[in-house]
Parts: sequence; structure tokens; C-alpha cells
Amino acid sequence: MPVYYALLLPQQVRLKLNLIRRTLYSKSGNSSFRAQESCILLGETADTSLSKLVSCPPLPLPVQGTAAYAEQSLHFPVPEEALRQIREELGVSHSYSGIYLGDEKLEYEAEIPAINDLRLALVEVERQGNLTLWRTLSEKHLQRGKEV
Repeated sequence: MPVYYALLLPQQVRLKLNLIRRTLYSKSGNSSFRAQESCILLGETADTSLSKLVSCPPLPLPVQGTAAYAEQSLHFPVPEEALRQIREELGVSHSYSGIYLGDEKLEYEAEIPAINDLRLALVEVERQGNLTLWRTLSEKHLQRGKEV
């Protein structure tokens, strides 16, 4: 089962994204819109703990409100430059920079609340047919201007 570094989002953003994903699921019937938590995947890793010191991305983290489709993932784009340093510090990369929504290509626009708070997490993703199991292994709060 692959393990990823991910940035978990603040509650008000997650609530807004859950409403959007429910709408996308209603439009398409595609279960990927209900499968895993909306987050920013930073990249796959072999790490099993959050022992590396990393810097928090610049906050507020800007999010584009027009969904983009790349690498079979619909997402709200986040500037790649804003995630470059943390990805380098973790030694990972990912095919896109953005908040995952699902895996079907749809058009959608929304206003996303400002992201002023982030948590770094290790998440394990297991796919069994149409079922996606998502488990947070560990997480820590990132603080603006500090390495944690």
C-alpha cells in the first residue's frame, strides 16, 4: 500500500470541499468524489514517521477556484512554487500541485476559503476495486515561519 506525505486542510476548507465533492458525485455518480479526504498530496514515500524537519509553505496558501484535470485527478490547483520547498525537504514529488477532488474529468468553479493552517501527515492509501481506504498514520501541525 502506498504511503504519501500530504498536507491536511483546516476544517472550514474541508467542509466547503465536502459540499463540492458531494455536488460532483451527484452530477457524475463517480465514487472517487467520496473516496478519500480532500488534501494536498506532496508525494509518495517509504518513510514511516514524521521525523524530518520541514518548513511550512507560505500562508495563506492560494488556491485556484477552477478545477483542473491532470494525471487522472481532478483538483483545485495550488501554485507549485508554494510547495517546492517542503517537497524538497521531504525528498518527494507529485504529478500535480493541488487539492484532490476525484478522478473524473468535470468542469467546476468555486470560491475556496483561504488556507491559513496546515498539518503535515503520512497517509496510507489502499484501493480495492471501487473502494479506497484512506488512513492517516501520523500528523503534525505546521507553524508559519518555523521548522517542525
